[in-house]
Amino acid sequence: MPQSYPLLPRSCMAVVLALALSGCGSNAPLENDTSSVEQRLLKLEQQVERLEARFAVQPPYRNKAEIQAHIEALEAERNELLTRHLPQHPYIKDIDRRLGILNSQLKMLE
Repeated sequence: MPQSYPLLPRSCMAVVLALALSGCGSNAPLENDTSSVEQRLLKLEQQVERLEARFAVQPPYRNKAEIQAHIEALEAERNELLTRHLPQHPYIKDIDRRLGILNSQLKMLE
C-alpha cells in the first residue's frame, strides 16, 4: 500500500514560503528617484563611449612628420581637456603617457 503524506507539511511549507516571499519586500516608502537613476545611467553611458574611443587601436607611425602631427594633435587635445580637468586627471595622464611614447619615437628617428 503506498504511503500517503499528510497535508499539514505541504500547507506549512506554503505558509513558510509565503512568509519568506513577503519578507523580501521592504515596507519603507519608495522614493521617486527615477531622475537620479536616469542621470546616473546617462553618465555611465557617456563614460563607456569615452572608454571605447580611448582604446581605439592606432596604426604605428612610420615617419617623423606623422609622429609630429600626432604630437601636435595630442597637445591640442590636452590643452582643451585642461580647461575642464586637473593635470592629475586620468585623461590628462593618458595623453601625457602617449606624448612620452611619441616623443621617444621621434628621438629614435633623429
